Amino acid sequence: MNSLTWIDKDKLQDIIRGTLQRAQEANSQAQARMRKNVIDPFSSLVIATTTDINTKADLVAVQQGNSVSSGIASAIGAFHQQIPGSIKGFKNHNAGYDLECPGRNILAEVKNKHNTMNASNHQKVVADLDTAVRQKAGNRVGYLVIIIPAKPERYKTKLTKREVYETDGASFYELATGSSSALHDLYDAFEDITTNHYPKWSSKDILKYCKKALREGIPA
Repeated sequence: MNSLTWIDKDKLQDIIRGTLQRAQEANSQAQARMRKNVIDPFSSLVIATTTDINTKADLVAVQQGNSVSSGIASAIGAFHQQIPGSIKGFKNHNAGYDLECPGRNILAEVKNKHNTMNASNHQKVVADLDTAVRQKAGNRVGYLVIIIPAKPERYKTKLTKREVYETDGASFYELATGSSSALHDLYDAFEDITTNHYPKWSSKDILKYCKKALREGIPA
């Protein structure tokens, strides 16, 4: 397994396994909802015709996948709060913002993708961070962290008159760990633990696809 020097090995494994369990539960709950819910015939017809689906089984699979995606997104969001929250000096906060490192005067709200928030959500997150920076004693710096940015580039953009910034995930993980490759290394460890957790699952095509997405979506 890839070893990360900036997080306890057992803690990392627990977080990843917990993430996988939450994803499994999201899938199970989606199947239950599909059995109970009234099916929208208009939506079903649109999905089938616009994606060239010709069998009921394929249509149900797509509908179930759409239902599962929100649960998996929630699990990954929690993952990217728990991981930096387990780095030395950091802790989870959960009220107004996600993370805090008192010794380094860092506050952070973490979002998984650049399109997670609409304009009003973005404004509220920035306002909450600005308020926290103002209210906290000391020279606090707030970060809105976008793990997967719109472009695979590192950036740090000031958002308010106070020390509140938006930054990409790779830059924040480097800030938190001191390692410029921390986020890419985290993916490698995630892949190792996941494939070991599901030893019967094997798909070189999927792993290759995910690795390509890593290289093209997250700056080195």
